[in-house]
Amino acid sequence: MTLTLDWSDETVGTAVQQQSYRAQAAAILRSQIVSGRLEAGTLLSIGSVAERLKVSITPVREALHDLAKDGLVEMRRNRGFIVRRPTPDELDQINEVRALLEIPAIRTITQRGLIDDYAPHRELCVRTRGYAMARDWSSFVATDREFHLGLLRGLGNDELVTMVGTLRDRSRLLGLDQIGDSVTFDRSLQEHDDLLEAMAAGDADRAAEIMATHLRHVRGLWAGLDESDAGHEH
Repeated sequence: MTLTLDWSDETVGTAVQQQSYRAQAAAILRSQIVSGRLEAGTLLSIGSVAERLKVSITPVREALHDLAKDGLVEMRRNRGFIVRRPTPDELDQINEVRALLEIPAIRTITQRGLIDDYAPHRELCVRTRGYAMARDWSSFVATDREFHLGLLRGLGNDELVTMVGTLRDRSRLLGLDQIGDSVTFDRSLQEHDDLLEAMAAGDADRAAEIMATHLRHVRGLWAGLDESDAGHEH
């Protein structure tokens, strides 16, 4: 596949100037890949991406190498980079690691009462659902990511947050337009609200249970499975 992007030049130009060119190029490409707008198999030519972002080749090359380290793209000699499609085994392993990291973390944060104010997290829930209803998938992905990583930041472990963030990005498989109407997707949004309710109430067991269920649903979603199939994954 060839490179196809639906960024407006004005939006991209403003965004790129807000951070280093390398960091913002990586952020824009990551968002497009994770949201499914850049599908698996899409060829990312360094020159073409640089032209669209209106930056030089060097920061784009560095950004693509960063994404390759995270497993989102892979280099093709003399061609550029290809958006990777994770294998089912990779997705299973990623989900298992996420469960090992996130479920105990949520339990500990809840038990210790490490989050004083859940209002910002509730606001992210509202925004996430709003973006989903509007099918603004790039904004949905960014807000959903911030919701989950924001909760984990309550533990005060930056390495955990970075690791989970990378795992989340790597686990995207299908474009969100393909799953946005599914029963499982709707339930996964409700689980955000349920998780906050349990955490705010100090119910660590319930919070851990909801997080485990959420991860199972998410694994099914990115494999293209709905509720009836997702439960048979493990």
